[in-house]
Amino acid sequence: MSDLLSPILYVMENEVDAFWCFVSFMDQMHQNFEEQMQGMKTQLIQLSTLLRLLDLTFWNYLESQESGYLYFCFRWLLIRFKRELSFQDVLRLWEVMWTGLPCQNFHLLICCSILDSEKQKIMEENFGFNEILKHINELSMKLNIEEILQKAEGLFHQIRSCKDLPHSISSILGLDTEHQRSDPTNAGAVAASQRAHLQNICSNGLGRENGSQNSGRPAFKS
Repeated sequence: MSDLLSPILYVMENEVDAFWCFVSFMDQMHQNFEEQMQGMKTQLIQLSTLLRLLDLTFWNYLESQESGYLYFCFRWLLIRFKRELSFQDVLRLWEVMWTGLPCQNFHLLICCSILDSEKQKIMEENFGFNEILKHINELSMKLNIEEILQKAEGLFHQIRSCKDLPHSISSILGLDTEHQRSDPTNAGAVAASQRAHLQNICSNGLGRENGSQNSGRPAFKS
């Protein structure tokens, strides 16, 4: 858990605020660490679904090498790239992901962005299951976060512009509610929702703390 806590503690510079931010973060991440690891299974399936849409040739190659389930991306998803990037790059990436923009599950498109940059080497050198796993692990601390983010955003716009987009993809990225964002009658509600999401990581702690005042703990101060 220290992998997930250390960036929060560094940014907040206050143990109380960092604690409540971490609590809220774990509300989102807890399924990754449960015994059945249902959260990880779901994310790997969703990632495979996205990759199949974006690059069927590469997906078929991975399938032929018994890597279609993308288990080599497990660590990326488990702790949100914490061990793949420098500390400052982790802060940059997490800040982007916590905005909830440009779509939900944007971290899956970040995975696709990295894989898109590595597919040529993997396929040209005919990597098998073990070689793929080794190559992906060796990318740690060698990734360019700005290039990754730019490409991931490009993939999002590419997907959003597709006609007859499969419902499974729309559901993964939250595009099935896209029409609500463009509806003028919903503009105020959408803006309020986005503001709430941007504050979600830390603000959830306030409600928890208010419910715990009888325990003698100090109130959370914004």
